[in-house]
Amino acid sequence: MPLAEKLLEVPQQLIGTAVELELQEGTVVADRVRETPCVFLAGLYRAERTIAERLTRLANGTLPWPWIDPDKALPWVEKRIGLALAESQIAAIRLALMAKVLVMTGGPGVGKTTIVNAILRILAAKGTSLLLCTPTGRAAKRMTEATGFEAKTIHRLLEVDPRSGGFKRGEDNPLDCDLLAIDETSMVDVMLMQALLRAVPDKAALLLVGDIDQLPSVGPGQVLADIISSGAVPVVRLTEVFRQAAQSRIITNAHRINQGSMPDLNPPETESDFYFVQADDPETAVGRIIELKRIPIIWKHSLHA
Repeated sequence: MPLAEKLLEVPQQLIGTAVELELQEGTVVADRVRETPCVFLAGLYRAERTIAERLTRLANGTLPWPWIDPDKALPWVEKRIGLALAESQIAAIRLALMAKVLVMTGGPGVGKTTIVNAILRILAAKGTSLLLCTPTGRAAKRMTEATGFEAKTIHRLLEVDPRSGGFKRGEDNPLDCDLLAIDETSMVDVMLMQALLRAVPDKAALLLVGDIDQLPSVGPGQVLADIISSGAVPVVRLTEVFRQAAQSRIITNAHRINQGSMPDLNPPETESDFYFVQADDPETAVGRIIELKRIPIIWKHSLHA
């Protein structure tokens, strides 16, 4: 309440009266998060409860595919993708073949896409019905190219109804799949995740992939981070950066920052994807940014010269 008074520049008594009126009208809902009293917008409160209930129901269901022997499946898929999987990747795939709901998280370069690709290939070979989705068109295109399986945006998958503004897919018209894989889950907000989980049939398994340190959702909520912290579903945390990714200074410095260390700001000895340009004041920084923005344009003209 003191913070609300400071932000709104309104007396606490008036804020308290307004909240009481909203509670009576059902616009907001009062509840506790552990020992902390909270007030939620009613729509978001119901959405979060729906997400929790749907995840619990899905996780407690029976696997939609028959038991798969990982000792046979893993060597088979390594030949198909032309890669020798690391121990951390093998452990993640083993768990994915046994878990009804699984979260896979980790920073850039830890092999999330390779693992998803392997899981999808194994399940597809067993006749499993697969659906892949992401929050954005660009991510869907990247996932399609990386796995060879078609990925759609969540909105396209749920079939937006232009007349109502809602979705055609839901509890009365669920998706037809045995596994739904969601990439870039950190970007999915509360309302969209609620709509998506309502459309997932009880029989289906769910694979949530994302990096909680990457872009958060534009809408309210931090769904992926909350699911991970809940402890309600199994989570695979990938930390090993693989050799090819380790050549990227962007990736290595991102992991250094996540670990609480300073990034390597030294000038690279060879061509690099990461450069540190120093500016001691905002005015200088603006000039440097404008100068750097012009570099691709100069290159473009030189290529056509």
